[in-house]
Amino acid sequence: MAASYNKVVLWDGTRWTELPKKMWDGNQWTAKPKFKVWDGAEWMTKYPDPVYYPSWVDANGGIKDGEFRTFRLPQGMRLGDFVVTVCVSRESMPQLLNPSGNLTATKQLASGTWVSAIMFRYDGEWGLRAGNSVRWRVPGGGISTIANYVYRGAEARNIPITPFYEVKEYANVSEVPLSSPAGNTTLFLALTEAKNLTNVQFPEGVTTHRPAIQGQFGQSQLLLHSGDMPGTGSGGFDKILFDTTVPAAAVITIKIPGDPTSPGVWVLGDPSASVLGKTTYLL
Repeated sequence: MAASYNKVVLWDGTRWTELPKKMWDGNQWTAKPKFKVWDGAEWMTKYPDPVYYPSWVDANGGIKDGEFRTFRLPQGMRLGDFVVTVCVSRESMPQLLNPSGNLTATKQLASGTWVSAIMFRYDGEWGLRAGNSVRWRVPGGGISTIANYVYRGAEARNIPITPFYEVKEYANVSEVPLSSPAGNTTLFLALTEAKNLTNVQFPEGVTTHRPAIQGQFGQSQLLLHSGDMPGTGSGGFDKILFDTTVPAAAVITIKIPGDPTSPGVWVLGDPSASVLGKTTYLL
């Protein structure tokens, strides 16, 4: 059988030896070319390196009805992006269908609402079925709410076993305490069930990204509010304020993992973690 390439041999003084085969990588001839893939914005030879504080990129979500719920990820996704997807249902426990092979965290709140979530690295449309979408199954049917939150620069090799770092529930409140950030970047989700809630205010220092993602359970409106901030602290630092008393509320804290060599950052205003002369110094 003929060779599929033209051999180039060189006499080394003793025998003829075949020279290494090389390929043109766009800049030079090399024996070990780096193959590039399109990450959604540019040609890359590897996943982006993680950063200390992963940054928020985009989010989307909405109401879905029926047993199977499919929701396409936001536009502008790039390889290596980090996705937190949440499904909230009142009828029954949500089950993740796509992407497969991920550990789902599920909690039923005191109000009866089910909250399920996963975290995963986006590996392109070939890593997702159903048209670059997440897909949930709610056996009991009915209306549910799906939300996707996308971050860039996260450390995907350090994904927590469960997305829920902390879940706190409250009843008949007009404000709820917000715990201090848990390290790297922290995503806060405030889940409320009320008839006439119109405004939610996160404390100073927390960045909110978009209007709340809505759902409807009977006569109650479900709102999923989100905000995040970088850094680490050891105590509560402020409150989330509602413009009315809500029958049920939950605050879910989710850690977005960053570069594991990141130094801690204390949050100014934290009475435990930010003390001048002890943990915080002005330069």
